[in-house]
Amino acid sequence: MPMGVGIIENIQIVSDGQSLKRSLKMRDLVIFGLGFMAPVAAMSMFGIITLVSQGHSVLSYVLGFVAMLFTAYSFGKMVEAYPVAGSTYTYAHQALHPKIGFIAGWGVLLDYLLIPMLTFLISASFANALVPSIPVWGWVLIFAIPITIVNIIGIDIATKLNSVLVLFMIIAVIAFVFSASHFIITGDLSLINYKAIYDGDSFSIGAVIGGAAIVIVAYLGFDAITTLAEETNVEGNKIGLAIMFTCVIQTVFYVSVTYLAVILVGNYLTIDNPDTAFFNVLETIGGGFLQTFITFTIIASGIASALASQSASSRLLLGMGRDNVIPQKFFSYIHPKYKTPMNNILLMSIIGVIGAISLDLQIVSDLVAFGGLLGFAFVNICVINHYYLKNKRKNIVKYLVVPLIGVSVCLYILWGLSTAGKIVGFTWMGFGVCYFSIRSMYSKESKKLLTDIKGQNIS
Repeated sequence: MPMGVGIIENIQIVSDGQSLKRSLKMRDLVIFGLGFMAPVAAMSMFGIITLVSQGHSVLSYVLGFVAMLFTAYSFGKMVEAYPVAGSTYTYAHQALHPKIGFIAGWGVLLDYLLIPMLTFLISASFANALVPSIPVWGWVLIFAIPITIVNIIGIDIATKLNSVLVLFMIIAVIAFVFSASHFIITGDLSLINYKAIYDGDSFSIGAVIGGAAIVIVAYLGFDAITTLAEETNVEGNKIGLAIMFTCVIQTVFYVSVTYLAVILVGNYLTIDNPDTAFFNVLETIGGGFLQTFITFTIIASGIASALASQSASSRLLLGMGRDNVIPQKFFSYIHPKYKTPMNNILLMSIIGVIGAISLDLQIVSDLVAFGGLLGFAFVNICVINHYYLKNKRKNIVKYLVVPLIGVSVCLYILWGLSTAGKIVGFTWMGFGVCYFSIRSMYSKESKKLLTDIKGQNIS
């Protein structure tokens, strides 16, 4: 297929009045990615990652960043080829095969379905710690309802709110870095501590990979930038640049926060409750004010992530709905006034609320990572097939070596997920294959029936 054919096909799909509003700039894309990934995500996930990695959370973040860097490059190349909503699903559908597109989309859908749950759950848990009189489910509803309304009203409003929340999070990260550094320098600890990065007594490559698998959850979001391709006038190559900027900026935040927190905790075995580990770190260095401020910020980060993830997941469903691999009438609907996929946004909100109230944080994290890593592997394969094989782009490094490394690293980390996460993840994929097979059979039978009816009418 010549390069650009897929673009033409998708432009025809969205030129019938069912198009999204183009208003976003490159800065908005970076802020959207930062909001989704959340600069303070390393704070809320610190305890879990530090325990799983056996005190090597900094190395887990570095490994996760390397894995994402190759894949971020591949996303940038694919959005140049297909600058439409749908992201992973669209790329696999167009560059590989419609059936493979469904499998890729179904896999990454697990990621997008669960991220709102994860963010609602984290924010509600921290809010409940501040105000215990309101139960967790009550906080989930308090966050979910306004987020859903903002996303339905339009991407412009969501972007403005996201910008405020991202600025708030950056201030919180800076406040922690200064407070933690001051506490370490003026205390008995050393700011340069190699054991905070590598401790030979507890190092395990398996543990670091396990931590990196969870770290992927924090990085999920850069790919969501591509779901807004139809809502920006920015060219495809600049969307790819926005993805790279977002990953680098977030890594600086993540590593800085995690490195200082590991120094303050010391031995990872002293962590009793991973959910409150960072809360205890804040209490140590700053007392009540800093603890309250950062807690509010973590809550705000959950709101920003939920806002962005709900928006991104609704666009993924829109892309799949347009191709009728899921019911077209429902999932491809765009509100005539607000120009947003309202049905999908409402559905994501309902699923997010139910999941946040009923599911466990650890299993949700593993499943989010499973869906994201599987989808990322497909995107890397898309680059090889679309550029290197189909379009004969013979730059071996750009179109073969880099995406091959991306595939390998993603699959390697995916295998490092917990057994329960892998079982549920592959069960989800099996369910998707069954659904697609039944739907395909039903579609073929319907077409045959229509053909027979037309034949009888003609005779």
